[in-house]
Parts: sequence; C-alpha cells; structure tokens
Amino acid sequence: MTQRARASAIVGAVALAVLARGPSDAGAQPASAPPPAGAPATEARLTLEALIIVGRAAPEAPWSDRPTEATSGQRPELAVIARGRIGKRSVIVADPELVPLSLAGRAVPTNRRVTWDLVGDVAVQWRAVEARGFRTTPAANGATSRYYSNVATEPDTFGKWLGYDTIEYFETTRAQAAATPQARRHTPEISSVDEPLEPKDKQALGTAGLGTLRFRALATLPDGRTLATAGADATDTAGALPSVHRVSVRAADDFLGHLAGYLLVPEVFGSAGAGRQHQTERFTGADCADVMVGALRRSGRTDVPYTSVAGLPRYAKIVEEQVALDEHGQPARALGQAKVGDLIRIDYGGSLTGHTPRSWDHVAAFWRDRSDPAGPWRGAPDGQLDGFDLVIHMGHPRLVVEPLAAQSPATIDVLRWHAPVTAARRAPRPAR
Repeated sequence: MTQRARASAIVGAVALAVLARGPSDAGAQPASAPPPAGAPATEARLTLEALIIVGRAAPEAPWSDRPTEATSGQRPELAVIARGRIGKRSVIVADPELVPLSLAGRAVPTNRRVTWDLVGDVAVQWRAVEARGFRTTPAANGATSRYYSNVATEPDTFGKWLGYDTIEYFETTRAQAAATPQARRHTPEISSVDEPLEPKDKQALGTAGLGTLRFRALATLPDGRTLATAGADATDTAGALPSVHRVSVRAADDFLGHLAGYLLVPEVFGSAGAGRQHQTERFTGADCADVMVGALRRSGRTDVPYTSVAGLPRYAKIVEEQVALDEHGQPARALGQAKVGDLIRIDYGGSLTGHTPRSWDHVAAFWRDRSDPAGPWRGAPDGQLDGFDLVIHMGHPRLVVEPLAAQSPATIDVLRWHAPVTAARRAPRPAR
C-alpha cells in the first residue's frame, strides 16, 4: 500500500454527532483531526457522523441496524459501528468480523468500510433502556391510574380518550466502559431491574430470557469526548423512538410464542396509533386486547385489526360458553374444550363486580395446562381448564404469567382464533 493510500485510510481522531439527547453527551460537537504523520497536508480527514448499534439474531445471521428479533435458543448479539465521511466519501467504521452488514435494508459494500483499529482506543459502554412499570410523576393527560393509560379509568368517564400518556424510561449499565475489541460487542440479557421474579421462577414459568428490551451504546473517544446512540430521552408521543435499538426474544413463531416477545413491554390502557405507528406494533405499550392481537399479527395474521375485548368474537370463535369460576378458579362445569393458546375473556366477580362498565373486563391467553399438584395428575396436564392452569395476560404494569385462579372469582368464556382465510376457503365469485 502506498503512503498516500495508507494515509487516506488511517484515522488520527474522530468526532461523532450525537443521535440522542442526554446529560452524558450534551454539547458534543463534530470535530476532525489533522492527517497522520507523513500524510500529505491536502489529504481528506475523516469525520464520523453517527454511532449506530447493529445486531444479529444468531451467530450465522446477518448484522443489521433493524430491531434484533430472535427466538428462544438463539443467541442474539449487538455491536457498535459508526457512520462518517472522508471528504465527500461516505464510510462505515466497523470491525471486519461484522459480515454481512446492512444499514436501512441495504448491504454495506467492502469499499465503504474502515476498521475501529484505525481510530484508536475507543471505550464502549452498554446500557439497557426500559420503561418504568408505573409513572413517577402525575400524568400530563390527566389519567388517574398508577399504570399508563390513554383513556379515562374513572367509572363516570370510563374509556374517554385523554391523549397519549407519557411513558417514562430509564437506563441501567449492562457493561462497563472498556477500550477493547470485545467491548464493542454485547450479548443482551432480556431482564429488568424492575421485575419481581427471580430467574428460577421465570424458568419454571417458561419465560426466562423472553421479552423486549432496548439498548444504548456510549463511546468515549481518544480525545475524551463521550458520544452515544439514542437512549431514554429519545421518545415521541407513542414512546421510545425506533432509533433506540430494540431486542425482542420470542418463545416461538406462533401466536403464544410472539406473545411472550411482549414480556417487559409496559401496560398502556387504550393503546393506540395508526398502522405501524400503533404502540403495540412498536413494542412501546399495549393493553390486554391489543397485546393479543399484536402477537397474532406478528405471527403473520395481519388481516386481524386491533380491537377491544368485546370485539374479539369477530376474529375468534367461542369454544366454551360463559361459566362462573369460584374464588379458587374452579369452573361450575368441566371445561374440556379449551386448548393452550386459546383466549380467555374475564368478567370479574366478588369485590371487583362492576369493576368496569364493560361486559368483559379483561382477556388472557391459555399458557400452560397444569393440574392440582395433590390430585391424581400431580400437577401434570389434565386437559381441563381450571384455576391451576397458567395464563398470560397484561397485568399491572406488564405481561404476567400466573394461575387462572389469580383472576377469580369471575365469569369467563373461551375463544379460539379463526383460521386464516386462504384462497381455497374463499367463496367463489358469482357468475355474471
């Protein structure tokens, strides 16, 4: 390589334009450095414009700046890269192992890449960005619930649109800053400091490592500047912006599997938004019905629109008619038609009778068939829906897996999603 060619590739110092607001990076300004020793004085210098997180779902998967979405058993991984310019030429600073690499859906060609080795010692820190379960300040939209709500929850105005509630976010350090190649990579752990369950409890429920979390990277450059990707302050009315890198790990590719991918997403009663901007589509918040529909849509059923609990029978058939559950979750009659993955609509009784003015207060999904540990099946599946079975539902303040008995006493019915309409099932057009 000639001295001139080498000089055009080597970076003496860099500066990044910060993508997200925050006290750690406020006031950072782009800068460039003189060319390295021995380079011609007219040689173009590199200025970095953005720090970017890319991810991959598994070791064999491609790297991308799109949300990192994986299934249980895969090993999602994140890495930090940067975008910049040498003169008028756009370049990407990335470790050579990050191949193939795409940004905004387009492959990054080899001739656009330079390596971090040429930048100098860059210390990278990783943080998790997550929503607080309950707000810590009064709701700007007037909501009176502890949990986030876009609509009124008071009996006399129940369901009235209030406007988007403000979802609060915070950051926790997941990897301390280090100036090593390994520090530019991160294995994201899907867990929350705001979650009461111990790892062994989540393992028993089948939810360990599942859910959605966002991540931020901060880079300290050789000149001492600290720069970052988008973090807790990067929000709009719907919640965290897409620029905050999202990692979602689902249990499987079916409805229940995708529903598990919404673990740690906060409850937002009356979640809303048009098209892809719906809060459920963006994984920023959901209510009990929307999270069910969102999971179904993620599994491929985009023909099903968001609806209320009362509207679910338009898209699911009733397989068990209304039946009362006593305070232990035992039904007044045997419920042998329910299957794992079915929807369970709930109208609360006891002290919660008339809790809302709606005919149905809530909806859950049948998560796991269990039986009485002291009974003949000794806790194993028995094919009957009762209080021992596990359900998954949007609780306060996020999705929870727990026994159906926790929702009792109540009146319930059981629904099963309609099969997708295929060309073979569509009625033929009448002859003209």
